[in-house]
Amino acid sequence: MSSAGSTNGLQMNDQQQQESVPDSDKVIRQLRAKISELEATNLRMSSSTASFDVFSSPNGDEANDSFEGQNEQNGGEHNDKRIEQLEKRMLQTENNHQQLLTENNSMREKMAQMEKEQRKMADRQQNDLMSLCAKFEALKQKQTSDSEQMDTVREEILVKIDELVDLSINNRAFRFKFAAMENIVGVLKDRFEKKLLNAVHPNFRGSIAEVFTNPAQNCWDANACHNDLTLIGADSLIVRYKAEGNNQCALFSWPWRSVFAKCAIPSIRFGIFFYEVKIMNMKNYIRIGFATKHMPLDKGVGDCPATYSYDNATHFFFCGTKIGGNRKFHRDDVIGCGVNLVTGRIIFTKNGQRLDTADLFASPPIDQLFPCVSLLDPSDMIEANFGPTFKFNPANV
Repeated sequence: MSSAGSTNGLQMNDQQQQESVPDSDKVIRQLRAKISELEATNLRMSSSTASFDVFSSPNGDEANDSFEGQNEQNGGEHNDKRIEQLEKRMLQTENNHQQLLTENNSMREKMAQMEKEQRKMADRQQNDLMSLCAKFEALKQKQTSDSEQMDTVREEILVKIDELVDLSINNRAFRFKFAAMENIVGVLKDRFEKKLLNAVHPNFRGSIAEVFTNPAQNCWDANACHNDLTLIGADSLIVRYKAEGNNQCALFSWPWRSVFAKCAIPSIRFGIFFYEVKIMNMKNYIRIGFATKHMPLDKGVGDCPATYSYDNATHFFFCGTKIGGNRKFHRDDVIGCGVNLVTGRIIFTKNGQRLDTADLFASPPIDQLFPCVSLLDPSDMIEANFGPTFKFNPANV
């Protein structure tokens, strides 16, 4: 529409210009008519003069001839001047007409060029519009496809959610059944343990627990000790973190440093293996427990498989699993750690009082476990007691 409108506007301008241009042919015709009229007037004047000469009296011939000659001369000069002026006007009019024709032709050429450019612009706009329509259609199809795909994925997610809900319900029921079975197994183990201990003569119960669980020669192993830890004393029962440190939080500045005892838990499946650790100095965290010697010395006991520990942040660590809800310990506290060689149950004590560890059982083989402690901060220090005398009596387990 813009192209048609512009074309109509140009045609109207052309028409107005043509109307404004004077009709030069008409002017020329008018000028020529005036020239013819003047020539005719000239002829009439000449004829009237001749007639006047014929009818004039003889006495006045010379005067009349003189007067007529003068009139003829004056009239001729006047007509020549008018003719010359008219010719000049005709020439100027023709020049103006030619100039107007030239300008008109130039204007027509410009209009034709503008129409050509407008046609090109209209074609380009039409092509752009068609391209946009094609893109819009492609996007519409893609959106439809994506919407269908999203619907399919949504349906799959809903199906998975239903399956997970059913699985969660089944798992909850299984956990309840498993917990009930664990309780039954725990009760049976306690009964079996009591019957087994009762079968032993009372005079030998305490000595059996001590002889088989606490070898007198046990101590910390210098060959299974991190380089940042120092063993103090001839009996190698004191461990100190010797690295120099600053006052920053140990969790972000220092890794764990661990040490193992020389002797593992006895392979005899009878009695209680037990040892105690006194906290001589502690900044943040210390862990006490059991571990196999597969655990790296720069790891904390309880973080790796087949490792078990208790730390001063009220947590038990069971093969990398953290269990909370116990009491903290501090400097000068005595922490005990033991395992029932019959049932595999792990026990922890604090200052001679047993802590609740009903759900902690060591995985076999138990005789590959060693007493192990992990220190976190420089200047941390502990002292081990491998028996036979403890704050807690293992025979009461």
